[in-house]
Order: sequence, then structure tokens, then C-alpha cells
Amino acid sequence: MVGILLAALLASLAIRNLVPADALAPAIVTLLFAAGAATAGAAWFCQAGRFRIVSLDLAGSLTFIGVVISVLIEPDQLIGLCGVSDQSE
Repeated sequence: MVGILLAALLASLAIRNLVPADALAPAIVTLLFAAGAATAGAAWFCQAGRFRIVSLDLAGSLTFIGVVISVLIEPDQLIGLCGVSDQSE
């Protein structure tokens, strides 16, 4: 459990140098959602009852943190992450 949280923290610190400042929040939210999904998938395959519940709690908390941070994202920040084409329709 601590390892997953530490990995998410290190990945968010590393991604800070790779993406522009405007696209940082959407990239971290995507990272949190991916970590939550991976944790939920690992918990789904786990047979131990107590470890499975803790893993599902961790997956839910990572997803909840991602949702809370996504509220702070402005639509203009998503344009920096996805990019805009110059083609007219």
C-alpha cells in the first residue's frame, strides 16, 4: 500500500519536468486514475480478504483525489495537454 502511494508521488514529481505547467494538473489526474485502476485490478485478482479490502480502499482514495484535483482544471489547460489542430472543418 505504501509502495503504491510512493510510486504515485515519485511519478508525479518526475512528470513535473516533462509537461508544461498548464498541463501538469491534467497529467497528474490521469496518473492518479491509472494508478487507481491498476490497484483495483490487482485487488480484483487477490484472493486474501483483508488485503483485497485495503487495496480497494486505496484504489478508491486515489480515484477520489483525482476527481478532487480535476475540479481545479480549467478547459484551457486541457488544450495544452491534447493540442489543437490547425485544420478548419
